[in-house]
Amino acid sequence: MNNKILLVFIGFIALVGCSKQPTFVVSGTIQGIEQQTIYLEHTALLGTTLVDSCQAKKDGTFKLKSQAPTHPDFYTLRVGKATLPLAIDSTEHITINTSIDSLPYTLNITGSEQSLQIAQIRSVARTSSREELRQLTKQIIIANPRSLAAYYAVFIKQNGQPVWNMADKADRRLYQAVATSFDLWMPDYERSKVLHNQILEQMQAERALSNQQAVQEFIEKAENAFLDITLPNTKGKMQSLSKYLGKVIILDFSAPEMEQFVAYNLELRELYNQYHQQGLEIYSVAVNRNKFAWEDAVTNLPWTTVRADENIAPSVLMQYNVQSIPTLFLIDRKGNIQGRYNSFKPLETDLRKYI
Repeated sequence: MNNKILLVFIGFIALVGCSKQPTFVVSGTIQGIEQQTIYLEHTALLGTTLVDSCQAKKDGTFKLKSQAPTHPDFYTLRVGKATLPLAIDSTEHITINTSIDSLPYTLNITGSEQSLQIAQIRSVARTSSREELRQLTKQIIIANPRSLAAYYAVFIKQNGQPVWNMADKADRRLYQAVATSFDLWMPDYERSKVLHNQILEQMQAERALSNQQAVQEFIEKAENAFLDITLPNTKGKMQSLSKYLGKVIILDFSAPEMEQFVAYNLELRELYNQYHQQGLEIYSVAVNRNKFAWEDAVTNLPWTTVRADENIAPSVLMQYNVQSIPTLFLIDRKGNIQGRYNSFKPLETDLRKYI
């Protein structure tokens, strides 16, 4: 008997717990859909999920509800092919009064300011110019960049074309305003992470393209002339590759962490000893994280040794498209690159031509 009472009590507690889960409601009247089925769908980044449905009454009235989302998100009211996007923050009660023909663009929405703003955006996108649409969406974004309406606004399209362009630095400020607000307000939200990453990827792509263009422009102007490098030596003094213009230069990219680093430098030393008096200079760029290990490794080398730390190394290596360590270049007295090498034998063969 006691066990039965306990089970009933547990069941009652479970029912009370379920009944307290927050929900939102979408209801109203849609003329022209008498007894048709109305669907409420959750429109998430990873796909669309049906959360509720009902059959409209003869007068077109309906009522739908669903558990409130953890984070504000987009939902869609659908009847046949007609759809209406909605922004659900938490426990709204949204009321819609319209006809089936006007459903996709209705402004008769109460209970959700953000849903109404999205409807306004869609209406202007349908009937107005691109400039008018940009003005409206900009106002919405600036007024509340952390809103779903602002998120919707930065991705709106008109006639299949984006209204805002993330690649345009002026436009990107609006994306960044929304991304920053979402990061601060909802850092764990998937939409926050995706938008943040999209902006970072765009900026990284622009930087890479800018670097490539700069290199290409330099090469076009100087034909096959070397690209200058200026880095600190072991005493912290800046040393430029261009200092040796007029000499024959071996430009060396290596690292103390390499296997056989000592043997590698012994071969470089043989070339230096043999050809230095004839005008050979060596400029060694160490790609190295440990400054002290590098200083110990190059202390007794008689040529110029400089270091590119982890912050500078990627751009320096990209200048010469260095894909592996070690890589050597031979530069003649006019500053023209005459060869690229991964071993010393072909390097020395070419060196004799230009010394």
